Amino acid sequence: MSAQRRLSLAGQCARSAARERGASLIELLVVISLIGLLIGALLPSVGRSMQVASSTLCKHHLRELGHTLLVYQIENAGWLPNAGQPQGGIQAVRTAEPWFAKLFPTYLNDPAILTCPKDPYRFRLLELDGDYAAANAMEYSSYGVNSFILTSGDGSLAKDDRLQPTRPLDTLLAADIGPDIGSGAKAVGQESLIGPARNAGLLSWDDSFDPFDPVASPASWLTTRHGTGINVLTLEGGVRHVKTAEMMKQTVQPFYSDCAAGGCTFCTELQVGHYSFAQDHVFWWTGPVPSD
Repeated sequence: MSAQRRLSLAGQCARSAARERGASLIELLVVISLIGLLIGALLPSVGRSMQVASSTLCKHHLRELGHTLLVYQIENAGWLPNAGQPQGGIQAVRTAEPWFAKLFPTYLNDPAILTCPKDPYRFRLLELDGDYAAANAMEYSSYGVNSFILTSGDGSLAKDDRLQPTRPLDTLLAADIGPDIGSGAKAVGQESLIGPARNAGLLSWDDSFDPFDPVASPASWLTTRHGTGINVLTLEGGVRHVKTAEMMKQTVQPFYSDCAAGGCTFCTELQVGHYSFAQDHVFWWTGPVPSD
C-alpha cells in the first residue's frame, strides 16, 4: 500500500473517532438532561409521600393515645386524666399537672406517642426526661384535649357521663395542637427556641385569637401541620383529618348552619363563638349541656 493511501486511511479513522467522541458527548448531555427532568418530576411525589407518611404516623399516635385514655378511664372510675374530681373550671385545669402527666408510667411509657412527626417543637417533650410535672410541661405535647370535656360542669363532663353525646364518633376528644411557627400560624409571645405556648394542652373552642390582628391577641392553637389541616381523635377512637386553613383566616361565629345541622351543642344551645369543623363532620359537643 502506498504511503498516500495509508495517510488517507489514517485521516478517515481519525475523523471517525472524532465523530464517535462527539456523538458520545452529545449522548451524555442528553442522558444528564433526562435524569434532571426525571428528578424534577419525582421530587413532588417524594414530598407528598413523605407528608402522607408523617400524617399516617401522627394518626397512629392519636389512636394509641385514644386507647391509653380509654384504659385510664376504665381503671379510674370513668375519669379522664387530670380530672379525678371536679376541677373548678378551666383555671384549675391550667394550674394543675398536665393532663398527660398521670398517664406515665403506668399507662404510657413512651413519650414519643405524644409527639407528632410534623411538630417542629416535638423535641421539648422528649427532653423532659420523665419530669412531666416540670414548669411549662403542659405546653410541650403535640396533642391537646377538648377543653369543654375537661372543664364543663365543674369538670364533671370528664367522667363517664361524657358518653352522652348523640354523635360520639364525631365528637372531638383530642387533636394536633399548635401554634407551629412557619406552618400557617403567627405565634406571639414565647418565640424562642423553647417554642410557643400551647394553651396548656387544651383545645379551646374560641381562644380569642383575632386573625386580622394577631399581635393584639394570643396565637391561635390552630395549625396546618398536615397540608391544609390537622388530625383529630374522636370520643369513640376514630381518627380523621380536618381542614383548618380557611378557619384560621376567619373570625369565629356563634352559629353555623352546617354545624347546627350536625347537632352541635355550641350552635343549638350555647350559641357561643367557636371554630367549626362541621365540613369534616367533627363537633365540639353533641349532647346535653352539663350544669356547673
